[in-house]
Amino acid sequence: MDICTSIRNLLASVFSVMFAYFAPIQNMVFVIFFVFAINCMAGMIAGIVAKHERFNLKKFFHCMLETFVFYIIVLSVFTIGEKMRNLDGAIQCITGVVYAILYFYGVNTLRNLNILFPESKVIRFLFYVLSFEVVKKIPYMQQFINKEKEGGK
Repeated sequence: MDICTSIRNLLASVFSVMFAYFAPIQNMVFVIFFVFAINCMAGMIAGIVAKHERFNLKKFFHCMLETFVFYIIVLSVFTIGEKMRNLDGAIQCITGVVYAILYFYGVNTLRNLNILFPESKVIRFLFYVLSFEVVKKIPYMQQFINKEKEGGK
């Protein structure tokens, strides 16, 4: 057996164990990937078509890195919750993180679509509702946005 086959078998085993361990949150992990992909595509297309920008590898890499950080947060919360024997609490926390990701990436995606299709009333309406009206329904979101406007990080 050569070294490449041994490494491939080891990697397959490690990934199989990881996928089995994180199976309870596989749907949430997929949602993060899906929202990231939609946001990334909308941003690239809006930049290239509407703003006449060139593809920016640095910007793309930064977006990938940010998504990787979200994965680390979600997987860490799951692992900690599971080890503390509070899987339900961990999944509830992860759900909150995923909804925050959905909100911010969703607003950004609609902003980019609004740049691409400035005449679309539907996109403008969806952007308005998600940006301004939904905020009123999410606990602490309005305070966070107000603090961000004041420049407090």
